[in-house]
Amino acid sequence: MAGTSPGLALRQLEQAQAAMRKARQLVQNAREGGREPDRVIPMAWECLQATHKLLASIPLEAADEKVMLRQVHVQRYATALLVRLRRLVREEPASGDDLDDAFDDE
Repeated sequence: MAGTSPGLALRQLEQAQAAMRKARQLVQNAREGGREPDRVIPMAWECLQATHKLLASIPLEAADEKVMLRQVHVQRYATALLVRLRRLVREEPASGDDLDDAFDDE
């Protein structure tokens, strides 16, 4: 991502978070019995992989205050998705009091 501007980095981070939001909803639906977990798990994992690759590829030159703050938000959202994905893999029942909702972005 050489030559990446802070604006481009922000847009890419927002796109990654939007993709994770969709994956998180699919994981939640699968936990509630709405979708097949065997199809959702690989898709959510690929989304997490792509997000982490993006986070690692942002050059220092593009990492201004807004970009770094957005990276923190995206990493926290990725953690929340991973927590939900782990619960799905472990076949834990869905609950209404998810602690990982504290990672929700405004």
